[in-house]
Amino acid sequence: MVNEWFQLARQHWVVGGILVSLLWFLAGKQSLSNRRPDAAIFWQGVGAIVVLILCGWAVAEKQWLGLALGLAVLYVEARSIKRIYATRGNQR
Repeated sequence: MVNEWFQLARQHWVVGGILVSLLWFLAGKQSLSNRRPDAAIFWQGVGAIVVLILCGWAVAEKQWLGLALGLAVLYVEARSIKRIYATRGNQR
């Protein structure tokens, strides 16, 4: 049973990486709902770094679909970080 899980993770690492990144991203959204924009930017930044690593690994493994999916997730996360940063700047 354990071997099947490792095999699944080995074959579908792009999906796992995107899910991990989105978990960090959601932690940032939760911080934002708790009115902590600095923490939100930090947690979402961690998610963006995870996606950047995923994209680099996708290029090394020549997984072009994984690269495209990673870049799409990175775009969404970067837009959210930019929006939070702009909102935080207007509050000061």
